[in-house]
Amino acid sequence: MNPSPRNPRPLYHWSRQLHLYLGIAVSPLLLVFAISTIFLNHGVTPSPLVEDFTVPIQLDAEANGQALVDSVLEQLDLTGEVVGRGQVRNGKTVIRVAKPGNAKIITVDVANGEAAISDRSFGLLDTLRYLHLNPGPHKHPSWIFSKLWGWVADTTVYVTLFLTVTGIYMWLVLKSERKAGLVALGSGVCAFIAILYSLLV
Repeated sequence: MNPSPRNPRPLYHWSRQLHLYLGIAVSPLLLVFAISTIFLNHGVTPSPLVEDFTVPIQLDAEANGQALVDSVLEQLDLTGEVVGRGQVRNGKTVIRVAKPGNAKIITVDVANGEAAISDRSFGLLDTLRYLHLNPGPHKHPSWIFSKLWGWVADTTVYVTLFLTVTGIYMWLVLKSERKAGLVALGSGVCAFIAILYSLLV
């Protein structure tokens, strides 16, 4: 007997409910990754609005390392994902502070007590591109938002795997959908083989 709302199998019932509601919950995140993938595949480069300016800052002439980075960020009141270890060379160091939709490249002149800031503001599509690429493999984010986004991205992958498994299970249970499912599955397998062949040959 096929599962029905009146007499559902427990496993089928819960699989269907979770498949439906988790799919709805994760759909906005899948849309973010799908749209950004299109732009990444087509090599669309960011086109930010750039504003350059210089501000005075107070630094110890011997400042170096993480203490220097922390002092600069505190004085400029900046938060975000930070790249730069505060290593001073020729009296200067470069710090990059990034957020979705914005990145600041700060060139610190320790001797003269100045910070030259290149403020780059990005549009929506470039912001989606940032979210797709960050935090990225082999990176250890320091900003709390980057850590949270990393967890969200991982969860999206796990939920997508769950949707795939439950989708196949429900297709196997519903005999009326076997033929249509075989056609869809065959199309996917053929597309995968064609792509794999084109990459290897």
